[in-house]
Amino acid sequence: MTGRPLPRSLAPLPEESMAGFLLRLSFRIRRSPARTAELAGLGPVRDGRLSTDHLLGLAPAAATAFAAATRLTASEVAHLGLRRFEDAYPALKAVPAHRRIATAFFARTWAFTLAPRFCPTCLAGDGSPIQDLLGGAWKASWHLPVVFACPAHQRLLAHRCPHCGGSPNPIHHRRAALLHRPSTPGIHPLACRGDAAPPGSGRPGACGPVCGARLDQPPPGAHPPPATGGVGRLIGLQQRLQARLHGAGPAPGGAYFLDLAATSQLITLSWPAPADGLTLEPSMLDLIDDHVETTRAGAQDRTDRGLPNPQAPDRWAAPQDSATCGALLLAAEHLLGDEHDPGDVRERLQPLAEAAFRRDASAYTALRGKTISPRLARALVRHRHGFHAAGRTENDSVRVASRDCRFGPQHVPPYLPQPWYDQHFADFADRLNNPTSYTPRHLRRAVSLKLAEMAAGGSYSQCARLLGIPVAKATSTMSKLRPQMGPTLWRDFEHRVDQIARRLDDDQTRVDYTRRRTALTYWQLPAEHWAELFDDLSSRFPRMAGDDGRLTATVLVWTDITQAEYTHSPVLTGLREAKADSRRLIDNITQTYTPANQKAGRLVLRRRITAYADRLAQRLDHGPRPERPTE
Repeated sequence: MTGRPLPRSLAPLPEESMAGFLLRLSFRIRRSPARTAELAGLGPVRDGRLSTDHLLGLAPAAATAFAAATRLTASEVAHLGLRRFEDAYPALKAVPAHRRIATAFFARTWAFTLAPRFCPTCLAGDGSPIQDLLGGAWKASWHLPVVFACPAHQRLLAHRCPHCGGSPNPIHHRRAALLHRPSTPGIHPLACRGDAAPPGSGRPGACGPVCGARLDQPPPGAHPPPATGGVGRLIGLQQRLQARLHGAGPAPGGAYFLDLAATSQLITLSWPAPADGLTLEPSMLDLIDDHVETTRAGAQDRTDRGLPNPQAPDRWAAPQDSATCGALLLAAEHLLGDEHDPGDVRERLQPLAEAAFRRDASAYTALRGKTISPRLARALVRHRHGFHAAGRTENDSVRVASRDCRFGPQHVPPYLPQPWYDQHFADFADRLNNPTSYTPRHLRRAVSLKLAEMAAGGSYSQCARLLGIPVAKATSTMSKLRPQMGPTLWRDFEHRVDQIARRLDDDQTRVDYTRRRTALTYWQLPAEHWAELFDDLSSRFPRMAGDDGRLTATVLVWTDITQAEYTHSPVLTGLREAKADSRRLIDNITQTYTPANQKAGRLVLRRRITAYADRLAQRLDHGPRPERPTE
C-alpha cells in the first residue's frame, strides 16, 4: 500500500459507492479498476478479483492509504462503503470480512447484491461537464435488496443491460468479487461489463468481448418497459424504506429490515399465501407467483441432477426483478403492520406459518432460526391448542417468549394457587366438554405452563421442566384438555391467563419459586420442630406421631412454600424411586387437605404448619438456603 497521491482524483458524488468511484476514477486516469485499486493503496489484486470488502468499507490502514492517494477525507472514504447503512440495515453487520465468500451467503441473508440495480436517468448525470464525461453516481443503496425504485424519477430500477439482456456486472461461478473484468481498461463507468454474445450464438460468452453498451442510453428502437400495476404503491413503499435507511423513518435502528426480509421469505415458502386481505394488484400477485414457480422449478432441477441442498442458492434470495421484489416487500409490509402495535400480527402470519411448515418443515424451522425481532419471532411460532407447537424440527426454535413479560419463569408457581384460580377460572371448567372432578387440577397445571411459555418460550414439555413438573404430568394434562376445549375456549383460556400475567407484571414483590424449590430439594422438617408443632396434639392423632407425622408435615410445608403439587415433592418422589410404600403418607396428606377435616385439632395443626411455612419462606427468600443434610 503506497498511499502516494495519484496524478488525478475525483470528488465523490452524493450516495456514490466504492465500486462506482473506482470505475469513474480508473476511467479518468486510464487504468484498469484493478490497477487503480493497487495504486490507491488497496493492495494487490489476487486471482483476478477485487475484494467485496471494498464495497462494505475499508479497513483502517487501507482507508488511510486510499484517502492519501485520492486526496479524500476519512469521512468521504467511509461514506463510500455500505457500512454506513448497517445501523438501519443490520443484515450488513453479519457479513464477515472474507474475500472468497460465496455470493450465496449475500443472497440468503439479503445483505447486498454485487450486481446492483440501477436507474438509467440517475446514471445519465446532472449535465455538469464531469458527469457528462464520466456519468452520474452508481449509488451504494442500489446494492441493497430493499432498494428497487427511484422515487426521484418515479420509476423502478433496472437490473439487466437493455442491449445484451444480461447482468451489467455478472459474477461467475457464484464467487464473490467486486467487479467483473477488473483488469480490463477502457470500459466506460456507465458501460455494461457483461460478456457479449459470440456472433450467431445468441448467448453471452464468458471469455468473449465485453458488451460495453451504455446503460444510461436505451438501444435504438427500444420501448420503455411496460408499466407495472400499482407502481405508485411501490414508489410509496420505496420512499418509506429509504426514510428508514437514512434514519428519518420510525425506529431506524431496529430490526425492521430483518423482519421484512424474513416475512418476504415466509411468503415465498408458503405461496400461494393463505393470508387474507393482502390487497395486491393482480399483476403483483402474478409476479410473485412467477418468481415462486421459477424458484421451485430450479430446486426440482437440482434435485433431478442429484445436487445437494436443492433450494440453497435461491430459496432465500430476494427477486432480482424490481417489480417482483417490490411486490413481495409490499405484501410483507402489509403483514407486519405497525411494529409499535402488536395488534394481530400473529393472526395474520399463522396461516402462512402453517402452510410453510406443511410444505417444508426444515425450511420453515430454518426461517424461524433467523435473527428477527421478538415480535416477529412470537408471531412465527405455530400454535396448537393455546400453546407453542413443537414438531420434531421445532423444539429449539420455539424458545421465544410468547409475550413481553416483566416476570420470569422462576416467578411462576408450578400449580396455580387456589385464590388465583377462583378469581380467573371459577366459571371456566363448567364450560368444557364433559368436565370431571380432575378438570380444575389440569387447568391449574395448564395455566402455570402457559405463564412459563409467556415468560420464557419453549414447548409445554420444556416449560414443565422449568417449573419442576414431570413431563408425563404435563402431557397428561394436555391430552385431557385438548378434546375438552375448542378454538373459542382456547382463546378465552389465553385471555384469562394474560390477565394473570398482567398481575405478575405489576407485582413488585414477586416470589422466586425456582429458588425455593432448589433450596428445599433435600430439606426435611427437623424432629425438634415437629415435636414443638405437634406437642399437645399427639393424643388426638396417634398415627401422626413419629416419622409419619414429620414426613407429612415436611410435604405440607414444601407444598405451601413452593406452590407446587404435593405429589411432586422430593419426599414422595424419593419414595417412588425407591419403590417404597407411600400409601400411608399420602393418606395422611389427603386427609389434611379434605375440607371436612378442617376443624378441631386438625385445623389447629394445619394453621401451625402454615405459619411455620410462612416463616421458613421468608428466610428462604431473604436469607441463606438450608444446608443439605448429612447422610
